[in-house]
Amino acid sequence: MAHYNLKTLLARGAALCALAACLVSVPTLSQAATISYGDFGPVPPGIMFLDVKESSGTDPVPLYGPPSPFATGLNFSPVGFTSSAAGGSADITDGQLNFTIMGNGLQGVGSFSLSEFGDYTFAGFGGAPTYVAAGATIFATITEVNNLPVAPINIPAANASFSDSLPGPALATPWSLGVLVDVGAMLPVGDVATKVKVVINNSLATGSEPQTASFIAKKGFRIDLVPVEVQNVPEPSTIVLTGLAVCGLGLAASKRR
Repeated sequence: MAHYNLKTLLARGAALCALAACLVSVPTLSQAATISYGDFGPVPPGIMFLDVKESSGTDPVPLYGPPSPFATGLNFSPVGFTSSAAGGSADITDGQLNFTIMGNGLQGVGSFSLSEFGDYTFAGFGGAPTYVAAGATIFATITEVNNLPVAPINIPAANASFSDSLPGPALATPWSLGVLVDVGAMLPVGDVATKVKVVINNSLATGSEPQTASFIAKKGFRIDLVPVEVQNVPEPSTIVLTGLAVCGLGLAASKRR
């Protein structure tokens, strides 16, 4: 049998404690990761979705899954975007989407919206502590107007939510919600946002009692946009010629005087 003095034992104990602290403090890579899907479009009539990416601070990604562009936006088919609780526990699943909407010079962003749907289930007999909930919040910032960079214009956050709870049975019961962001309302008449940065926070939550269970899933998620036409802006050469003409008129008037 090996023999260790007190100093050796204390040193080994300190090392084990340090290792345990490191293991506890380091989050799992899957929960801290971000998936970048890249750029999509142009979708008719020429709008681009740039640097589309998702992340989560609660669950492994992907939750939304890769997007598919369609005529006026992006469509997602979530897999594993769920939350469940049983026997007195509670759970939150949180996902985030980031992307930039950019016009093609002739078209900009009038408004955009998200719509999502899914189903939920209750089991057992209980009350309000057994619940399901879903929520979405959109943060958007205009960074370009009429194809020219501007100081960031923050659009007020838009959000919507859904919730239900016992008593009452629920088996694969549908739920849905939608959020609209009116980009054009933030600008003077005639101005059009041609680049908008978007952050979407999306959460599912469940709670339960000792003899109950709850489950909610997101089954569909899509982004729709309404494009608007950018009004004609004079070409740089036209602006120069107009300026020279004005100068010429001024000189002629001074000579007459």
